[in-house]
Amino acid sequence: MSFSFSQRLAEWERHHAAGMLLAGATLLGAAAATYLAGGTQSAFPHLFYIPVLIGSFFFGPLGGVVVGVVAGIVCGPAMPLDTERDIPQPVSGWLVRLLFFSGVGLCAGTLNRSLHRRIAELHQLNEEVVRAFVRALDAKDHYTSRHSEKVAEYAEGIARQMNLPREVQERLRWAALLHDVGKLGVPTHILNKPGKLDPHEWEIIKRHPVESERIFAGVAQFRPLLKAIRHHHERVDGRGYPDGLTGEELCLEARILAVADAFDAMTSQRAYRAPMSEEEALAQLKAGAGAQFDPEIVAAMVTWRRSLAVPDQHAAPRIPA
Repeated sequence: MSFSFSQRLAEWERHHAAGMLLAGATLLGAAAATYLAGGTQSAFPHLFYIPVLIGSFFFGPLGGVVVGVVAGIVCGPAMPLDTERDIPQPVSGWLVRLLFFSGVGLCAGTLNRSLHRRIAELHQLNEEVVRAFVRALDAKDHYTSRHSEKVAEYAEGIARQMNLPREVQERLRWAALLHDVGKLGVPTHILNKPGKLDPHEWEIIKRHPVESERIFAGVAQFRPLLKAIRHHHERVDGRGYPDGLTGEELCLEARILAVADAFDAMTSQRAYRAPMSEEEALAQLKAGAGAQFDPEIVAAMVTWRRSLAVPDQHAAPRIPA
């Protein structure tokens, strides 16, 4: 299931007030249509299944049963069999309909809950697989231990500071976790080299965003992340890699990842240098704004980090996701 569909589904389910209004409106609509069509002798009572299904979607089995009972009453003793002749329904007829409506609500609500449990399990499985890739990379390069997880935390923090939608925050988190998996194809002696890389080694390192993209290109769920993964080392002035894109040619997620990735790299121990303090790293980000980094994203990062009032200025701690 794609990120956007599953997240929008979950977002809709959280709007209980909207669910009540929608169920109520469709109940009234079904009642009006049934009455105007001549009563329950017409085919229009089937419209009452719509609010029943809406109730089960928003409120689960209990909601489906409640709306089913209400639908059964509205389409039962309150609704004539024939409106023109004012003939009432037999009790057995509307009782059976009430049982059907509430039964459908119970079944639909139960299936809906089961579906969402399954979606949650698949989401958890996906994340565990991704984190296994990340741990494999950490085992290969101990200097970048937890790098991807910290980049994900910083990227989410920037997104929250910018008031970006939850869907974008979720894409950022996954893209950050996956962005360096291509380094699995880089020889360990290059990753951990304490001195300056020679031109050939640097070209190998520069291939890792492309390799990360290639690894996940065949996974449908991760396709919305591929641009951010491929372009997290691009610069807004066009001097980055692998494609030399500039400014607005880069997707928002890639520009955010570039800032988060650089911040963690600067505040972490590396084979070739000691970590910077957080304030030093923020100063470097501001110095690169407009050339290497998007100025708006740098400003959001600086504002967010300083709002946390971190007491230890030497190393950036983990921020709860």
